[in-house]
Amino acid sequence: MRCIFLYNPKSGRGKVAKKIDYIKNTLLKKFDEVVLYETKSAEDTIETSKRACKEYDAIIFSGGDGTFNDVTCGVATQEVRPILGYIPSGTVNDIAKNLKIPKNIKKALKIILDGHTVYHDVGRINGTYFMYVAAIGTFTSASYRTKQSVKRVFGKLAYAFDGFKDLLNPKLSKITLKLEDQTLELDTPLLLILNSISVAGIPFNRDGHLNDGTFDVLVVKKGIFKGVLNIIRLFLLGLFGLGIKRVVKRYRASSIKVEVEGEPVWTVDGESGPVGNVEIENLHNYLQIYIPTNKKNKVKSKSFN
Repeated sequence: MRCIFLYNPKSGRGKVAKKIDYIKNTLLKKFDEVVLYETKSAEDTIETSKRACKEYDAIIFSGGDGTFNDVTCGVATQEVRPILGYIPSGTVNDIAKNLKIPKNIKKALKIILDGHTVYHDVGRINGTYFMYVAAIGTFTSASYRTKQSVKRVFGKLAYAFDGFKDLLNPKLSKITLKLEDQTLELDTPLLLILNSISVAGIPFNRDGHLNDGTFDVLVVKKGIFKGVLNIIRLFLLGLFGLGIKRVVKRYRASSIKVEVEGEPVWTVDGESGPVGNVEIENLHNYLQIYIPTNKKNKVKSKSFN
């Protein structure tokens, strides 16, 4: 078997780059050939992932949620899609939390060596792809507005600092939400299309599944201060493992159309995405990923069927 390892030398404060020889030698215990590739940009990661589908049995990569999205956007376009292996090194790492993959390099590599895989759903939004969230509304742009240099210093707090800007000018989005079985007209401060347990590191969607062929659609209710209070309550309730029914309307669907007034920018896996109206589709069991198992050889994450 052949694999390629994609990594950003600046990711994880350069920790991965310092361990590159160790990572290669460890992967050689499983793969006959290991090619190292230092990525130069998001576009480079996407294009390299596309080419790798024709040459390798596995694509191993390191980075945060944005890097995972880049690899997904490359691999998802191809008919032949290699197994993915992930070594988390981002700031929040929501996808790693979903998969129960630790940031520790040695432990993440052991998961790949053990070789247990699952299939994971992928979202398609207006022709591009996402792994865990597409969203519009208050606070959503903080994830891609926040500068990398600030994240290196303050970590997760960097997003909170940027998010305060939205507190000064909250907005309600007027949306028409078209699901398979119903059409809804709603005003909301925040709309989340989720294939995830957590967002921004907060596991408020604990009942979600990652390979059931559907998305969880969370519409935050409007209320005090244009619904900002309900957004804050959503994250606090999720932080303490409490029910979120009081602050959101929740639906489940595999195909979604959203018509929205104006031209808001969608946040897709933490990066800026399409503008305005979108069509979203669930691609069921579309990617195969190495994930951890317990002592009884059962998948650690309860998010998989």
